[in-house]
Amino acid sequence: MLICLKNINFDKAIEYANVDNLLLKKRNNGMHLSDFQIDILKRNGFDYLKYTNIKEMLFDIEEYLYDEYDDELDLVSSQIYEYIYYKDMNK
Repeated sequence: MLICLKNINFDKAIEYANVDNLLLKKRNNGMHLSDFQIDILKRNGFDYLKYTNIKEMLFDIEEYLYDEYDDELDLVSSQIYEYIYYKDMNK
């Protein structure tokens, strides 16, 4: 694989992509969030630990986005919505 005009192997490509930052992890309050999502939430003034329900947090994010739009927070909102959709979907 060619990245930045350097030929690297698969393991180096995974390291370069920082996949661990994007993986969902179960947090202290039971929510499944990635490090990336938490960073974006913190940057926009959201403390995910104060929420006991991910749907409540999503509601507050959407309220915030209505007044103060942020591309990355909108992405996180979409990811959380998708997570809720597939988690609650009848199988």
